[in-house]
Amino acid sequence: MYRVTIVYNQPADPAAFDEYYSTKHLPLVRDIPHVQKFGFGRCESLDGNPPAAYALAELYFATKEDAARGFASSQGQSAAGDVANFASGGVSLLFSNEDTVLP
Repeated sequence: MYRVTIVYNQPADPAAFDEYYSTKHLPLVRDIPHVQKFGFGRCESLDGNPPAAYALAELYFATKEDAARGFASSQGQSAAGDVANFASGGVSLLFSNEDTVLP
């Protein structure tokens, strides 16, 4: 598997982020070709301090080439272009192989 992790920094308006993400952005993500698995969650901390990031999204593809094709597609470009509409805190993208999986 090949994983693309999107780290969403703290937005200016978390409620607006959540609303936009669920109603407008998520339908765009669903249309990206070659995605085999998708996950999203808001970050927490174990010690009560504010988390370093607001949320994480992970898209899984069979291969790096499938990820590149997915993001190069019109649907992938549409989803990527939409990020500026709600992620006021900025984002980081991380690309990684998923070599080791423990039960």
